[in-house]
Amino acid sequence: MNIWKLIGRFVLTGALALSASFARATDNPWFEKFTTYDAAHGDDYAGNADAAFIAWQESFMLRSYLNLYAATKDTYWLTRFTGHATSVFGSLHNWDGDAYRDWTTARYAPPIVANGLFATGATGDSLLPDGWTRDGTTTSTTAFRTNAAGEYISSCNSNTWGFKLVTNGVAQQRLMQALTYEPGARYQLSIYAKNGGSTVHGRAFVYDHTAGALLASVEVASTGWKNYTADFTMPASGHVVKVWLAHYANTPASEWTVFDNVRVAPYYAYHVLDGMIGIPLANFVRLVHSTPALQAAFGGAADDYQEFLDDELIPKWQDSAGFYGNTWVAASATEGYYQEPVTRDTFENGASFSPLPYNQTFALLEVQNILYDVNANAAYLDRAEKGARHFANRLAVPPGETGYIWYYSALTGAKMEDTSHSNVDMEFITEMHRTGGVFVDSDMDRFTATLLDFMWNGSLTAPELSNHVDGSAGSYCDPNQFSDLMHGWVPYAQFDPLVWPIAAKQYAGAIPDHTGALTVSQLILWDPVKLVNQGFELPASGDPQLPARWTRLLSSSGTAYRDGANHASGDWGLTLVSNGTSWQKLSQPWTEYVTGASYTVTFDGKVDTAGANGRVWIYNKTTATTVAAYNFSNTAGWQTHSFTFTAPGTTQDLEIQLGHQTYTVSGGHASFDNVSIRRSTDTW
Repeated sequence: MNIWKLIGRFVLTGALALSASFARATDNPWFEKFTTYDAAHGDDYAGNADAAFIAWQESFMLRSYLNLYAATKDTYWLTRFTGHATSVFGSLHNWDGDAYRDWTTARYAPPIVANGLFATGATGDSLLPDGWTRDGTTTSTTAFRTNAAGEYISSCNSNTWGFKLVTNGVAQQRLMQALTYEPGARYQLSIYAKNGGSTVHGRAFVYDHTAGALLASVEVASTGWKNYTADFTMPASGHVVKVWLAHYANTPASEWTVFDNVRVAPYYAYHVLDGMIGIPLANFVRLVHSTPALQAAFGGAADDYQEFLDDELIPKWQDSAGFYGNTWVAASATEGYYQEPVTRDTFENGASFSPLPYNQTFALLEVQNILYDVNANAAYLDRAEKGARHFANRLAVPPGETGYIWYYSALTGAKMEDTSHSNVDMEFITEMHRTGGVFVDSDMDRFTATLLDFMWNGSLTAPELSNHVDGSAGSYCDPNQFSDLMHGWVPYAQFDPLVWPIAAKQYAGAIPDHTGALTVSQLILWDPVKLVNQGFELPASGDPQLPARWTRLLSSSGTAYRDGANHASGDWGLTLVSNGTSWQKLSQPWTEYVTGASYTVTFDGKVDTAGANGRVWIYNKTTATTVAAYNFSNTAGWQTHSFTFTAPGTTQDLEIQLGHQTYTVSGGHASFDNVSIRRSTDTW
């Protein structure tokens, strides 16, 4: 095992240098990084009606806004959330005529265009794509398959053929294919294409020859590869419908367009997309439901979201009379899973998923486990736990290792789970662990070992993750293609401090997309400079009395413990009991600070009347000196305290310590909650 991994199991010391320069008012680089991105790109997908974009882009911003609220307690972020949610709900439609509105996409559906990648040639004419027909005077010199460099979508593991259409200066040169379709259904025409000249533009269209009606059309206006799409509705049954590739003009001659990945596919809803969109909505409902102070401003929105989730999004996947039928399978008394609808094939390449891949089941089950905290619906909990057990019973530990590995699905021949989809898995597993589901502390330690022992390259200067959870690269172009996709993994900093810098170093530069924004919002929540587990809500692995990421100093579970009866907010606080003979303390390493900067410690505290009172230290372990200390003695109830100090001028090994003002009093109680450190110029 890499030496950094061994060190990190005990304590992560020193500051990880992350270069950044920001123009905004605060001095928190992660907050500045996120707000800069949100201002420039946060609304990029807010109005997108395609379920794939809502699920894999927009829902990440919704999650991020909840994380920013959790970190700052600023309701601006909840207002941002509800504004985006309004747009998301505006994309719902009842396309299929059952009792449920849907978010739909054509991205994963089986295309009704045959050989849209032009991978195979026709018998007797290898230049003609199999399944296609040249029209009129079109010949093999003006309409042909091509594998010339730049004339197909380049990828290390994709088909290497495209289709080229060249003007002849006289007549239209065209390629066409007749389509078999579902009457009255919503479809999407999608192509990738580029022009070889500036005069003539390429074109793709779908035409109803029976009715003489143009159903969809796209114009190729770029000289670089670009995706073009158009949505339309198919006519009644019995019509002759064809897809065409052509140009907008015949002249001049020798101008060309190349096409690739031509698709016409129906729109469907999917478990995983509903789940990915539903998770932040459900988390918002749970937050507002459990926070009385939020209910006046956000209770109405929370009620609306819950009504939709309870009445439409979840039940449609169990309704045998619905468009998709009952897709839940109770495999045994303890296991269950979702499967692909039996009413229709909704996945490309002839796949028949029973069960669905883990991530697709998990997303929808996570929504239900979250809502169980709100409505106590036993069916929700039952499905979530059965889905979790179905997965847990198929986890493996390689010989001589401690980390788990698992496959993309339970189906025979499934690939090892990839790092990208593992984030969805980890979100569900974290939810089940925190709410007392199937996964216990020892499981979480094993999942953390998956990241640190298999996926991570062991470097903190140039950290990268493998493409698969077993550490393999697989068949992807880049051996670290999904390296920075860590939003589901960052919360595993609860179990090992090394998780945070692995993600943080990869995001030292700009945020690339909404997935990155979500990861940065998790970095904000788990930032060690702010302290981790500030409210003592999370227990340490194997010791429910010890707050995660905190360490006892000379104390024991009887003198330093999470206290469910004494807390200023949330469900837990911390109580320390003096024993009259030695210090009884709790500590946490303090890292990532800016040398020489001013910081403020804020905490809620109270003591009993025994006289031991309470104390907070900033302690320098490198020099064995106290940087700052603060005493408190309020006995009437919780009081918020704060004090300011200056960080050392060089990087030192610092920690914050919680304890008593004097240890010579026996039985003195000091209670703490919401302990945080911030730059003195920060507002939170």
